[in-house]
Amino acid sequence: MKNWLLVLTFFSLWLTTMFDSDIQQYLAYAIILTVGVLHGANDITLIKTISSKRGSKVRYSKVLLYYLITVLLILAVFFVYPPLALTLFILISSYHFGEQHLKQATVSSHLLSKSCYFFYGLVILFMIFTLNVNKTAPIFLEVTGFEPSPIFFGTTLAIAIVGLLISYSVLWYRKQVHLNVLEELAFLVILALVFTVADLLWAFGIYFVLWHSVPSLRDQIQLLHGKAEIQGLKTYLKTSWLYWLASIVGLVVLYLVLQGNNDYFISILVYFLAAITFPHVIVMSRIED
Repeated sequence: MKNWLLVLTFFSLWLTTMFDSDIQQYLAYAIILTVGVLHGANDITLIKTISSKRGSKVRYSKVLLYYLITVLLILAVFFVYPPLALTLFILISSYHFGEQHLKQATVSSHLLSKSCYFFYGLVILFMIFTLNVNKTAPIFLEVTGFEPSPIFFGTTLAIAIVGLLISYSVLWYRKQVHLNVLEELAFLVILALVFTVADLLWAFGIYFVLWHSVPSLRDQIQLLHGKAEIQGLKTYLKTSWLYWLASIVGLVVLYLVLQGNNDYFISILVYFLAAITFPHVIVMSRIED
C-alpha cells in the first residue's frame, strides 16, 4: 500500500510542476470533494455495523439524528465563536490523522499512544501551514479574525515535533510501538517536499486524500465486507453515494449562505470539513477501539 502511496505522491508532485496555483486548487477541490468526502460518507452504516458486531442494535433514525445534531452544533460554534471551532477542528483532525497512520503500529491504547497520534497529525498539519504560511495566515484571519504570525506556526510545529519524539521514544522504550523509524522519517521528508512545492490547498489535498482518505476507505471496506477488493468498493459506493450527495448539497447551501462574507472559498470549505469531520472522528475512533 505504501509503495502505491509513494508513486501517487510523486505523481502529484510532478503535477505540481506542470500546473499553476489556480489549476492546483481546482485539482485539490476535485479530489477532496470526491474521494475525501466519500471516505466519511458511510459513517452511519459503519456505526450500525460496529454496534451489531458488539451485540447491540441501534435504530437508523436515531443514528442519523445524532449525526445531524453533531454537524449542526459544529456549524453553530463556527457562527458563534469561530476561533474555538477552528482550534477544535485542528486538534481533533490532528488526532484523527495520527490514529489512522499509526494505530496498527502501536500495541497499546495507553494515553501515550493517543499522544503520539495527536502529535503526529499536528506535525503534518503545521508542516502544511508553516511551509505555506503566506496563504495560510489570510485564511485564519478570514475564519477567526486573527492572523497568526509565521513565528506562531513555526513554534507550534516545533512543539509538535518535540511532543512526537518524546511520546514515540517512551513507547519505543516500553516496546509498545513497531515502526521503521527511517522509513517514517523518509515519508515526512517527502511530504515536507510536497508541501513546500505545492499550493496550500493542493498540499492539503495530497495528504488528506492519498495518505488519509484512501487508507481509511480500505479499512472501512475491509470492516464492512471482510476484505478490501473491487467488489467491496462497488458495494461501498452503492451504500454511500446518497450520503456523499447530501454532503455536497450541504456544501452548496453553506456556500450560498456565506459567499457574501468570505473572500476565499477555502474558508467555506473549512467550515464544511469541520462539520463532517467531528462525527466521522467519533465513528472511526469506535472502529479503532
